[in-house]
Amino acid sequence: MNRKQLLTVAMMAVLAVGLLATTACKSSGMAVTSRGQFLKINIEHPKDLPDQGEDNLDVVVSNRGVNNIKDIFVEVELPPQLVVLDQTNDRGVTVSRDPGSNMYRFTLGNVQPGESSRIRFKVRTAFGTMKETENVRVTAWQSDLPGDKLVETALIRLRT
Repeated sequence: MNRKQLLTVAMMAVLAVGLLATTACKSSGMAVTSRGQFLKINIEHPKDLPDQGEDNLDVVVSNRGVNNIKDIFVEVELPPQLVVLDQTNDRGVTVSRDPGSNMYRFTLGNVQPGESSRIRFKVRTAFGTMKETENVRVTAWQSDLPGDKLVETALIRLRT
């Protein structure tokens, strides 16, 4: 290869890497948009609890990008093995829930760069005959997210 061909191949490689980095992508608990928005969902929970054990289960929605993320809709679906004793959230988060269901819906108005919003559930386990809970499922929607939504799951095991 002569020098001109080598330079052309190198420029094409740099361009390909640059295009790949700027396109939207989504992976486990994180989504990046081309506008510099980096949304992350974390579920902070105990790995295991005894039957009738109580602890906090936190859903943390974070912006690790360089632009504000506005109008984020978050659904938290809790399995029947978790009984919610109390639910709290940070300022700027609104909640709605259908009575008798395990589905909680939240709206986060604006999450600024480097900021996190916390949604906390005080839960008690009711395992019955099961060895672990079904999945706690958190789904987030925002108009700029790739693939329409971001999903994160977690489960709690029975402590023996």
